[in-house]
Amino acid sequence: MSIKSSKRWDSLLLISCLGLFLELAVIRWIAGEVRLFSYFKNLPLLAAFLGLAIGFGLVRKSRNYQAAFAPLFGIFVLLTLLIGRVLSPNALAYPSREDEFLWFAGDFSYWMAVFLFLSVVAIFFLLIMMFFIPIGQATGREMDKHPPIPAYIVNLLGSLVGIWLFALLSYFQTPPTIWFGVALVGLGVHWGMERIISRTDIIILIASLIGVIYISQGTTWSPYHRLEIIENLVSDDSQPETWYTLNVQQVFYQSALNLSNEFVSLFGANHPGLESVAYSYNLPYRLHSPGDQVLIVGAGMGNDAAAALRNGAEHVDAVEIDPAILAFGKELHPERPYDDPRVSLITDDARSFFEKSAKRYDLISFGLLDSQTLLSGLSNVRLDSFVYTLESMEQARARLSEQGIVSLTFGARTPWIDERLGRLLTEVFGPGHVYVYYGDIGTTFVASLSPLDVAGTKLALWRSDLAFDDLPLTTDDWPYLYMRVRSIPDAYWQAIFLIVVLSLIFIFRSFPDALRPDWHFWLLGAAFLLIEFKGITELALLFGTTWIVNALAISGVLLMALAANVFVLWRSKANLNLSYLCLFASLGLSYFFPLHLLIGIAPALRALASMLLLSFPLFFAGLIFSESLRRAGETSRPLASNLSGSVAGGVLEYGSILWGIKSLYVIAAVVYVGAWITSRLKK
Repeated sequence: MSIKSSKRWDSLLLISCLGLFLELAVIRWIAGEVRLFSYFKNLPLLAAFLGLAIGFGLVRKSRNYQAAFAPLFGIFVLLTLLIGRVLSPNALAYPSREDEFLWFAGDFSYWMAVFLFLSVVAIFFLLIMMFFIPIGQATGREMDKHPPIPAYIVNLLGSLVGIWLFALLSYFQTPPTIWFGVALVGLGVHWGMERIISRTDIIILIASLIGVIYISQGTTWSPYHRLEIIENLVSDDSQPETWYTLNVQQVFYQSALNLSNEFVSLFGANHPGLESVAYSYNLPYRLHSPGDQVLIVGAGMGNDAAAALRNGAEHVDAVEIDPAILAFGKELHPERPYDDPRVSLITDDARSFFEKSAKRYDLISFGLLDSQTLLSGLSNVRLDSFVYTLESMEQARARLSEQGIVSLTFGARTPWIDERLGRLLTEVFGPGHVYVYYGDIGTTFVASLSPLDVAGTKLALWRSDLAFDDLPLTTDDWPYLYMRVRSIPDAYWQAIFLIVVLSLIFIFRSFPDALRPDWHFWLLGAAFLLIEFKGITELALLFGTTWIVNALAISGVLLMALAANVFVLWRSKANLNLSYLCLFASLGLSYFFPLHLLIGIAPALRALASMLLLSFPLFFAGLIFSESLRRAGETSRPLASNLSGSVAGGVLEYGSILWGIKSLYVIAAVVYVGAWITSRLKK
């Protein structure tokens, strides 16, 4: 390989790395700054896919759109600053409040909510799509300089570097300034070598980065959330006291409260709600004597741990998924519960801890776990969804001592969510064993395997409301706690319709030749995204919804595609019919294999077994794509078709809300049948 050729490979590796890195950065940043996208992370992802697809489709056009990146990115940052700061701290405009629960949704009229919701979706979808077009064109032009399979291998290697670079920066809780600084410097180097970046572009990019710095002031970016600490002063005119409130995605999440008996006695007269809040936290411990072994999942900043210590707990295991929130609690909680030697801090997901631990507890407390963000841009599952399923409650029951109890507090105070949680606990612990208290911080359920003596408490026996007979229970296959029933909310249909219309208008007016898809590659892209989403959710079930699971899942996808490409490069010709047969067989195996059989085995063996099981379909799908790419003899049009098909796959993913997550294997199989038919028709 000549030096000149080596440089061209380096350039392809660099732009491939930056493409995925920037995609992840944009999705994370906009989810924190424009709160609507915490619940619709897949829309920025689909916009990026479509922009890349259009860019690949324009590879062989004479006009170079790469110079448009800087002004488009600058507009994106400016509108994020303006719209995010106006809308995010206030009530969210959402037109499907009867079908789905979103935190702090405003009481707008229906049509005003539709207008505001769709306006935000349209503005950011178009902007993100437009500034990813230059990235797609740059990547496609670099790939077009090389044979298809080697070029695709380098593209995959660059993507792997991109995802792990972003994962590393997330691990160290770096701010968005660092993410975009890395991306913009890398793009500047690439376009500088291509001599297509001007001084004006550099000034715009620097100004954009300054805008990101301004927006990020006073925030902490954990691997999951945008966090802010707000100081609050409480006083009885003689003894001031400071406590701290934690905001997530710019709205209230929790407070680090001093609920000690002395403090409540001193300040309770001027702040009557304080006694009620203290009662809610102390309530579960009125049912157990001191000396309890306590597990708290969703420990947050320490209110639950402080309550356990106040009530004489012998030992507390405090499990919290977000390390930054634990750190804030350790530093700021006025009762200092995390400094007590009786408390063990554990940074983990609740389900993951249930699977790892063999310890028995006298009390398991589900803290205020309610999340305000999705697990991934590839799914509609929220970060906490798998905590509130039938299987999760069964795991909690299995960790109880003989006389142990489960306490679950949920802050939504929505009748149908309360009903669902009550029914889940009744299904697991039996009728007559579930009690409820409606407090100021939310609804508290207490359940045990044997009836409890609740005399002297405000607990009442929980009774089901027959008005909610159509309410489905949440399971690991249908974990949508915040969905009223198995139906796609109107807002989803409205967003999809708007995106399709805007995309078609934009493409046909500005890029009429950009997306004339090769239907074989288009269908392969749609089906592949469905399997990728299914892989992420299954890994989350086996290892918890920790941030590293996303990186591992996407890396597994890229590695399987890489292995398939190496295989195709090694063999003179792969049999497509045999590959499709193996693909359908692997999809059937993954669909019918009971994943719970893997939960009890050693973590290393579980990781290996699950990766092999989940990777089989991805390997054969990658094999089909790579062999088809070799036969096509080019990369730009097939990849454009594949990426635009991925957008359709993102829409089809909503089928899991109707039929469950496992149904995505069936949908993917049907789409792959269509891909096989189109491959036969091309002969």
